[in-house]
Amino acid sequence: MQLLRTINVLTLASLLILTGCFGLADDTITPADGEDSHTHSDNNEPSSTFFINTNQQMVENVNYNQTTGYATVTSITLSVYSAAVDPDGDNISCGWDIDLDGNVDYPTLCTGEFTNLTIPIADWIQIPGSSGSIHSIAFIVVDEPGTAIAGILDLRVPYEDWFALYAFGAEDANGAVTDGTDDNLVRVTMSQGGDLNWASISVKISVDNAAPVTCDNPGVTGGACGLVEFGATGDNFWSVGDGVTIVESGQDLCESGTCSVEVTITDTREGKTLDTSTAIAE
Repeated sequence: MQLLRTINVLTLASLLILTGCFGLADDTITPADGEDSHTHSDNNEPSSTFFINTNQQMVENVNYNQTTGYATVTSITLSVYSAAVDPDGDNISCGWDIDLDGNVDYPTLCTGEFTNLTIPIADWIQIPGSSGSIHSIAFIVVDEPGTAIAGILDLRVPYEDWFALYAFGAEDANGAVTDGTDDNLVRVTMSQGGDLNWASISVKISVDNAAPVTCDNPGVTGGACGLVEFGATGDNFWSVGDGVTIVESGQDLCESGTCSVEVTITDTREGKTLDTSTAIAE
């Protein structure tokens, strides 16, 4: 009886060893043919690089109102470069997310590509204390096992020689043009942009391609033409919806009765031209 019990114990121990319960058997799972041999825990994340292409200027996409002559900027198109690599050699997908919702809006070639992105004007945020605006986009890379990375690229306008986000419209002013020296010539209204302090604005006009003349800002006198505000006139700013009537001031600038008036608005603090518009004074 004791011998039989010993044989049973030895038999059970042998079975446990053969099944791997004592840790003597190899319990490594061999991946099936075609499966990735590295697990998610040892997967390395991709790496990327990207930058804005400053050799290509941003482009304003504008809608023109034929009735009012106003131009409204609807979006901005710009050029960016991107590339990415996966250190594990996995397949990867790449692209730009222009509204930061986590979804790729512009797929790209991961091996390197310049891409033109069009960003709605409503997505840009005015920088406080500046005439510029800012918007952030993301470059997203996802590898085959599902590991994702995202890098943020901040965009600014104006940037170096790029423009500010302003739009103005010019039209004929009320009243006929005469041989007098106090005629109303044209009206100019801001249809888009941030508040502009009058202390940093210069408005010049060229009548029938003549030499430009700088007009006096509201409340200033002494020049050949002046600006008379309409809209919100109780502050020191030119804002959206506000405008000016350009008036002769002691000089007959439009002698023919019908003149082409080109208006150039400059931000003297930034040293940049914000807008150039043309209207017929008659």
